Order: sequence, then C-alpha cells, then structure tokens
Amino acid sequence: MSSLHGVSSLLDVITTLKTPQQPESVPISRTFLAAEYPTVVKAIRLIDNFNTQPKRRKGFNLIKRESKKYGYLYYVRYSHNGKMLPTKWNTRTNVLEEAERFAAENKPRLVEQYVRSRDVKIYDLLNDFFADPSSAYLSGNVKLSEKVCRDYNLFIRNQFVPFLKGKRIKDFDSITPHFLSDFLDTLLTRKKVKPQTANNYLKPIRRVFAYLFRKGLIKTDPCLNFRSLPVHESDLKARGCHDLERLEGVFNVKWQNELSYILCLLIYTTGMRNCEIKTFTKDDIIKIDGCNFIQIKKSKTVNGIRRVPLHNFVLQHLLDFSVKKQATEPAIGHIYDALFGEANGELAEQLNLSLDYIKKEKISFYSGRHYWKTLMSNEGLGDDIEEVFMGHKVSKEVAKRYNHKDKHGNKRLVKKAKQVFKILDMCLFKEL
Repeated sequence: MSSLHGVSSLLDVITTLKTPQQPESVPISRTFLAAEYPTVVKAIRLIDNFNTQPKRRKGFNLIKRESKKYGYLYYVRYSHNGKMLPTKWNTRTNVLEEAERFAAENKPRLVEQYVRSRDVKIYDLLNDFFADPSSAYLSGNVKLSEKVCRDYNLFIRNQFVPFLKGKRIKDFDSITPHFLSDFLDTLLTRKKVKPQTANNYLKPIRRVFAYLFRKGLIKTDPCLNFRSLPVHESDLKARGCHDLERLEGVFNVKWQNELSYILCLLIYTTGMRNCEIKTFTKDDIIKIDGCNFIQIKKSKTVNGIRRVPLHNFVLQHLLDFSVKKQATEPAIGHIYDALFGEANGELAEQLNLSLDYIKKEKISFYSGRHYWKTLMSNEGLGDDIEEVFMGHKVSKEVAKRYNHKDKHGNKRLVKKAKQVFKILDMCLFKEL
C-alpha cells in the first residue's frame, strides 16, 4: 500500500483527523481516502447526505399561514392514494414539533372525513333533505311541520340548487361565507326579495350545514359566523287592516259561502295564525271556569303553544259547521291556502269594498290577526295580549302571571278572556 506524506492506512487517517492538525493535513487525507478507499468514501458521503438533508415527512406537508394573534400558524396538507389533497387543516399552533404531532395523529380521522364528504352527492342530499319530515336528515333537528318542510324543499330545489349548479359547485366545502353572501345578493337584486325574506331563506340552508357539520361531512360550517342582512323599517312589508268600525255586524248576516264565513269569523275573533286555524280540532276546544278556549298545541314557534279565548257565538257557528267532522280531524276540514284568499274576497263583498281597494290597501286574510290585536289594544286590554293570546315571545313576567298549569294563572287567563268577549260583543257583534 502506498503512503502519502506519512499516511499509510485508514487508521493513520483517523488518527490524524482526531488530533490538532495543520490546515494542509485535511486535503492530504481526502486525497488518500479517495485513492485508497473509494467505497468507504462513497458510503460516508451517503450517510452525511442523509444526516444533513431535512427529513421528509411521510404523508403530509406543513405550510405557514399568517395569523394576527400568533404571527403565523401551521396548516397541514395530506396526501392520499399518491395525491395531495387540496384542503388545508389548521393545526392551531406555530410550534413545529406540535404541528407535526397534530398532523401525524389526526391524519386517519381528517382524511376519512374528507373522503366521506366527497362521496356525498351534493345535489341529491339537498333535494332530499326536506322532502320527508321524518327523514334521518331531520332527526336531530327541532321537529318541523309538513308545511315548513314543503316550503323549505321548494326553496332548496328551485332557488339554491340552481344557483350552485350555475356556479359549478360540486362539494359542500366549496360553499363559503363569501359564497352565501353572493347568493343573498342575487336574491336581493335579481329576485327582488326583501332583506327579511332573504334572511328567512337562510333558515333551511343553516339546517343543512348544521347537519353536515354534526356528522363530520364538512370541516367548517359557513353559516356559524354568517350574519343575517340588516332589516330597516323601510324594508318591512306594510299590511293593511280594515277600520275597526267597518266590521260591526258583518258576522250577524248570512254569507253566500259558509266556509269563508267561518274562516273570517275565526281569525277576526281569535287572532290565530292561518296555519293554526287550518289544524286545530274539536278535541282542542276546552272549557276553563265557564270560558271556552282553543288549545294551540302546534305552532310555528314555541311561544305559539297557548290557549286562545273562543266566544260562545263563534263556538256555536263552528260546531254547526263541523258537526259532521270527527273530533280528531281539523275542525274546518282539510283546506288549502287559496281558500283564505277567497274568504278575504268575500269579506270585502260583505263590506261593499272592491277587490282593487283591498289590494291597494294591502288587506289580506292575515290582516284579521292585525285587526284583532288593534281592536284589543284600542279597547285597553293591555300590551301583554300579544304574549298571552297571540303567541308572540313571552317575557318571564307574563309567563309567571299566566302559567296555564297554575290555578292562579288560570284565573288571570279567564279574567282576560272575559274582557276579550266583552270587547267583541261591543265592537263586532250586534244583538247578542
């Protein structure tokens, strides 16, 4: 074996490098090793390269994203089946070791959720979500009536789904708060709906995303921090109402259409909602201390569950009309919404008012509810009538005074009901 300036073996090279050396010793050792031990040099280079290069993570990449609170945070992107997924997940830390641990520990769960969400057929789910009130989609929600489900379903199918298709949206994660804002802008500008109506349209969309988030089919709910549109006084739709004096005696004469008569009689003497009039039964009519009430067991709001005073005059006409109806079926029978409009038109005829007039004054069948409230307020029944008898939001104080399970509360309720009957006798009925 040849020597090079006193270097004759691999052991000599190691000994030389371990002791303090002059700078010229390093190139001498390098030349000797390259000439005499090329395989060893190659192996050392491979080891050195492995130790000095940054380690590649298996299955994910970490990306820094700016954060106002922390300066920056790490987001993780996972690979799946040889492809990098487009979605990024927030590790909620700016410490590299913690971010790597989060990424490794959560990869199976997050990737599975992502794959499941892509398996969901977005348009099929949306079209089916409200189609059946008893579906699994709605099992975790507040129970919705068939009418609400039908209205929600029509909106989703006719408005929301076509908008998604027009924007070529193929998955739920592509629906962001900005996207929802664009959708509302479209409703306002192209569909010419009012802000309050647009906000109501968001209700079914919020229910869909709440379900998807609860089931882990989406990583974030775009509706959680999405604010409804501000509603100004000028945006509210004005509703007309008949003059209080004009209706005096109108229910003491025979009408051409008996159903129209009963419908108008009910809303103008009870202030019930249209949907409540359609669904109450004869079994819902109860008597407390000599006063008749209609128990509203189902309503559009929790506060709508209440007892509504039923005047004896109204009760008698109602029983005559529904004499052939079963006690458990709707007292006025199964009717459709258009009949409310017909009843409103017949009332106008009884008052010698033209259809053009009630249209101009924006007087609808529902105006009867406004009439009842105006009449009771005008006759001094008190501000709490909206809460006690109309199903508006109930304050703690009103609930305390009129608790239906409390005997003292029932006495107040009956006393209030008798005041209602007195006002109806004085202002609406004649010769009773």
